Amino acid sequence: MSSIFRIYSLGAALVFAAGALWLAGCPSTESPRMQSPQSPERVSKDQVLERIRDAVVLVETTLQLPDGEAGGTGSGFVINNEGRIITSAHVISPVVTADDGRSQVAVSREIRVIFHPGTDEERSYSAEVVREHPGIDLALLKIDAATPVWLELGDSAAIPQTAKVIACGHPLGLREISLRTGTVTAHRTFEGKQYLEHDAEADDGNSGGPVVDETGRVVGVHTATFMSENMSTKWAIPSNVLREWLSSDPANDPPVQMAAAGGGGPALASPAVEDLLDRSGLSYTRLESGIFELPYSNEATVYVHEVDDLLRVYTIYGEITADDAALALRFTYNDPVGRFSVHKQDGDDVLYWEAQVPMGIASPDYLRDLADIAASQIESFDNVLSGREQLGTPTDLYPGGDPDALYAELRAILDESGLTYSDFDEETFEIPFGNDVTVYAKIYRGVAYIHCYTGGVPGGDPSSARQFALELLQRNWYDPVGRLAMDEDYDVVWESQIPMTYLTPDYLYIVANIASTQVEDFLKEYGEISFNANQ
Repeated sequence: MSSIFRIYSLGAALVFAAGALWLAGCPSTESPRMQSPQSPERVSKDQVLERIRDAVVLVETTLQLPDGEAGGTGSGFVINNEGRIITSAHVISPVVTADDGRSQVAVSREIRVIFHPGTDEERSYSAEVVREHPGIDLALLKIDAATPVWLELGDSAAIPQTAKVIACGHPLGLREISLRTGTVTAHRTFEGKQYLEHDAEADDGNSGGPVVDETGRVVGVHTATFMSENMSTKWAIPSNVLREWLSSDPANDPPVQMAAAGGGGPALASPAVEDLLDRSGLSYTRLESGIFELPYSNEATVYVHEVDDLLRVYTIYGEITADDAALALRFTYNDPVGRFSVHKQDGDDVLYWEAQVPMGIASPDYLRDLADIAASQIESFDNVLSGREQLGTPTDLYPGGDPDALYAELRAILDESGLTYSDFDEETFEIPFGNDVTVYAKIYRGVAYIHCYTGGVPGGDPSSARQFALELLQRNWYDPVGRLAMDEDYDVVWESQIPMTYLTPDYLYIVANIASTQVEDFLKEYGEISFNANQ
């Protein structure tokens, strides 16, 4: 399987023995005293790079779980001469989540920061968590050592688009520091939060590392990337957000929690998801795993939880064979908001219906819609598989609306998104990307239909095609907001359907970019396959 795509918090190269992350630490009234090293304007490029190498650290986190140990790495940087270090909150988080969403809270954690790893100057120190705020993905650490070299915070609001920046850190947990150049591509607001968008390469493990300008001042803290390798756009927490947080009262940081020794108790459930459920009017039970269970009268059971800043709504169909995988892909093509995906468990291929949306987009009504559709679709698929029902479009599950008015609204959202687009025909917009992939957007029964065809199903014969269908469903498991599906001609399309009620410019921007990179990755792995519709 190739790249795994995520929307948020991809920076930490975490290798966990079992399952997911939340928050923890020890808030302190202590505030770091900021002092200035030699003025950046009076130093050479070599001196700037030397200071970066001295001030950027590898952050290693080891979690003691109730049933084992987990560990991961990220990056960080020194901000004063008193041993204060900034990293991302998710790099040091004490909660681990498995692929199926089940989570555990650590009983304890150990954090170490390493200067000059992989060199003769390597030094390692135990670090204390002074403050952490998962909501803005920032954490302040303290080591018991003087730190004579540190990085100044710049003015993130003043740095213009196209200005050169360097993303600094330890990608993929590699010990030697990596310095990658790029430019500022946008000052972006998403879900009410500010980000500095840049195109310097950054991978898992870069989280918490500084994004600096040409003088060596920090203008951002790397926090997120759309994908692991093919996407050029990365996001950082602006330095002005960091400065404001450091000067704020630590008592305003979210509470943190570790599991009790000797068993740990239930995992933390997302309070944001529980609030959405309470306001949705849906009946639910909170499971020990931290997942919420919703029973339905048709005997379907729907599950809801938060993973990687996504609201995930899912239900489990059960084991599936390669022979039924093609039907699941065909069924997905007609689904209004979700997809079928396959996850291997104990050697078996288990079929899930699921839908994922960014937490910032989620609302009580959207959650109710997703849960109701989940229960309906899993029952409908069982009926199709058993021959009691014909495969078709569930028009009653689509919101509908005035097509002309919604088309005009979609154009306005495209204008505000910053995406480059043109009219493909009277119903469809085309959005070209630099990787030679063109994404299309149109209105279909009240939803924004974002899609891009890849070609026919891989495999030269029906038997191979069925096996590849199973593999495509496995790819869906790792897609954050979209799906691979198969149309009536047995051609493959990447698509995402978003009710216009919930579509925003930022949401559209993210989905279109993910579509582009997912299709690019698909074509790199399988090559261009002739469309069945053209044969």
